[in-house]
Amino acid sequence: MILEFLKNKNYSLLLLVSIIFLILYFNEHINENLVLNIHDTYYVIKSNHAFVLFGSIFFSAGFFYLIFDFFKIQLFPVLSLIHVYGSLIFILLIFYYFNIGLSLESIKRFAVIDTVDYNFRIIVSLLIFAGLQLLFVFNLFISITKKLSISATQ
Repeated sequence: MILEFLKNKNYSLLLLVSIIFLILYFNEHINENLVLNIHDTYYVIKSNHAFVLFGSIFFSAGFFYLIFDFFKIQLFPVLSLIHVYGSLIFILLIFYYFNIGLSLESIKRFAVIDTVDYNFRIIVSLLIFAGLQLLFVFNLFISITKKLSISATQ
Protein backbone atom coordinates (compact mmCIF):
# COMPACT_ATOMS: atom_id res chain seq x y z
CA MET A 1 0.00 0.00 0.00
CA ILE A 2 2.80 2.42 0.85
CA LEU A 3 4.69 1.45 -2.30
CA GLU A 4 1.56 2.04 -4.38
CA PHE A 5 1.19 5.51 -2.83
CA LEU A 6 4.86 6.31 -3.53
CA LYS A 7 4.49 5.02 -7.09
CA ASN A 8 1.59 7.37 -7.79
CA LYS A 9 2.81 10.33 -5.74
CA ASN A 10 6.58 10.56 -6.00
CA TYR A 11 6.60 14.03 -4.49
CA SER A 12 5.85 12.50 -1.08
CA LEU A 13 9.48 11.37 -1.05
CA LEU A 14 10.53 15.02 -1.24
CA LEU A 15 8.32 15.89 1.71
CA LEU A 16 9.71 12.93 3.65
CA VAL A 17 13.31 13.97 2.94
CA SER A 18 12.53 17.54 4.02
CA ILE A 19 11.29 16.17 7.36
CA ILE A 20 14.50 14.14 7.68
CA PHE A 21 16.57 17.27 7.04
CA LEU A 22 14.54 19.10 9.67
CA ILE A 23 15.30 16.35 12.17
CA LEU A 24 18.99 16.49 11.25
CA TYR A 25 18.94 20.26 11.76
CA PHE A 26 17.82 19.86 15.36
CA ASN A 27 20.38 17.13 16.02
CA GLU A 28 23.07 18.83 18.09
CA HIS A 29 25.62 16.06 17.57
CA ILE A 30 26.07 16.99 13.92
CA ASN A 31 28.00 20.23 14.16
CA GLU A 32 30.53 20.02 11.37
CA ASN A 33 31.64 22.55 8.83
CA LEU A 34 31.35 21.73 5.14
CA VAL A 35 34.33 23.20 3.32
CA LEU A 36 34.17 23.75 -0.42
CA ASN A 37 37.29 24.96 -2.22
CA ILE A 38 36.83 26.63 -5.60
CA HIS A 39 40.15 27.81 -7.02
CA ASP A 40 41.55 30.05 -4.29
CA THR A 41 38.31 30.65 -2.39
CA TYR A 42 37.07 28.54 0.49
CA TYR A 43 33.37 28.38 1.27
CA VAL A 44 32.68 27.21 4.81
CA ILE A 45 29.11 26.21 5.52
CA LYS A 46 27.79 24.83 8.79
CA SER A 47 26.11 21.50 8.21
CA ASN A 48 23.00 22.75 10.01
CA HIS A 49 22.64 25.56 7.49
CA ALA A 50 23.03 23.09 4.62
CA PHE A 51 20.29 20.95 6.17
CA VAL A 52 17.97 23.96 6.33
CA LEU A 53 18.77 24.95 2.74
CA PHE A 54 18.25 21.53 1.22
CA GLY A 55 15.26 20.81 3.45
CA SER A 56 13.55 23.99 2.32
CA ILE A 57 14.30 23.19 -1.32
CA PHE A 58 12.80 19.72 -0.97
CA PHE A 59 9.81 21.00 1.02
CA SER A 60 8.99 23.73 -1.49
CA ALA A 61 9.28 21.32 -4.42
CA GLY A 62 7.11 18.74 -2.68
CA PHE A 63 4.60 21.44 -1.74
CA PHE A 64 4.36 22.60 -5.38
CA TYR A 65 3.81 19.01 -6.50
CA LEU A 66 1.09 18.68 -3.85
CA ILE A 67 -0.63 21.91 -4.94
CA PHE A 68 -0.50 20.90 -8.60
CA ASP A 69 -1.92 17.48 -7.72
CA PHE A 70 -4.70 19.12 -5.68
CA PHE A 71 -5.71 21.39 -8.57
CA LYS A 72 -5.40 18.51 -11.07
CA ILE A 73 -2.73 20.21 -13.15
CA GLN A 74 -0.89 17.41 -14.91
CA LEU A 75 2.90 17.73 -14.88
CA PHE A 76 5.02 15.83 -17.36
CA PRO A 77 5.58 12.51 -15.58
CA VAL A 78 9.01 11.82 -17.05
CA LEU A 79 10.34 15.22 -16.01
CA SER A 80 8.82 14.78 -12.56
CA LEU A 81 10.46 11.38 -12.13
CA ILE A 82 13.81 12.73 -13.29
CA HIS A 83 13.51 15.65 -10.89
CA VAL A 84 12.45 13.68 -7.81
CA TYR A 85 14.80 10.72 -8.08
CA GLY A 86 17.67 12.72 -9.55
CA SER A 87 17.48 15.24 -6.72
CA LEU A 88 17.49 12.47 -4.13
CA ILE A 89 20.44 10.71 -5.76
CA PHE A 90 22.54 13.84 -6.09
CA ILE A 91 21.82 15.09 -2.57
CA LEU A 92 23.03 11.74 -1.30
CA LEU A 93 26.16 12.07 -3.46
CA ILE A 94 26.83 15.59 -2.18
CA PHE A 95 26.70 14.56 1.45
CA TYR A 96 28.62 11.35 0.73
CA TYR A 97 31.48 13.30 -0.84
CA PHE A 98 31.41 15.86 1.96
CA ASN A 99 31.59 13.05 4.51
CA ILE A 100 34.52 11.39 2.72
CA GLY A 101 36.26 14.75 2.46
CA LEU A 102 35.79 15.36 6.18
CA SER A 103 36.93 11.90 7.21
CA LEU A 104 39.99 12.04 4.97
CA GLU A 105 40.99 15.53 6.10
CA SER A 106 43.45 14.19 8.66
CA ILE A 107 44.98 11.72 6.19
CA LYS A 108 45.16 14.04 3.16
CA ARG A 109 48.82 14.74 3.66
CA PHE A 110 49.61 11.38 2.08
CA ALA A 111 50.04 11.48 -1.70
CA VAL A 112 47.91 8.40 -2.37
CA ILE A 113 44.77 9.95 -0.85
CA ASP A 114 45.45 13.36 -2.36
CA THR A 115 44.96 12.14 -5.94
CA VAL A 116 41.17 11.96 -5.64
CA ASP A 117 39.57 15.39 -5.89
CA TYR A 118 36.34 15.22 -3.91
CA ASN A 119 35.92 18.96 -4.27
CA PHE A 120 35.38 18.62 -8.00
CA ARG A 121 32.84 15.85 -7.44
CA ILE A 122 30.96 17.98 -4.92
CA ILE A 123 30.85 20.93 -7.31
CA VAL A 124 29.63 18.78 -10.22
CA SER A 125 26.99 17.19 -7.98
CA LEU A 126 25.83 20.62 -6.80
CA LEU A 127 25.61 21.88 -10.39
CA ILE A 128 23.60 18.84 -11.47
CA PHE A 129 21.34 19.29 -8.42
CA ALA A 130 20.79 22.95 -9.39
CA GLY A 131 20.06 21.86 -12.97
CA LEU A 132 17.47 19.41 -11.71
CA GLN A 133 15.76 22.22 -9.79
CA LEU A 134 15.71 24.30 -12.99
CA LEU A 135 14.17 21.29 -14.75
CA PHE A 136 11.45 21.32 -12.09
CA VAL A 137 10.74 25.02 -12.68
CA PHE A 138 10.66 24.35 -16.44
CA ASN A 139 8.18 21.51 -15.86
CA LEU A 140 5.96 23.79 -13.78
CA PHE A 141 6.08 26.56 -16.38
CA ILE A 142 5.27 24.25 -19.28
CA SER A 143 2.42 22.59 -17.38
CA ILE A 144 0.85 25.91 -16.42
CA THR A 145 1.17 27.17 -19.99
CA LYS A 146 -0.40 23.98 -21.31
CA LYS A 147 -3.28 24.18 -18.80
CA LEU A 148 -3.94 27.86 -19.64
CA SER A 149 -3.89 27.22 -23.38
CA ILE A 150 -6.33 24.33 -23.02
CA SER A 151 -8.69 26.37 -20.84
CA ALA A 152 -8.47 29.35 -23.24
CA THR A 153 -9.56 27.25 -26.23
CA GLN A 154 -12.61 25.88 -24.41
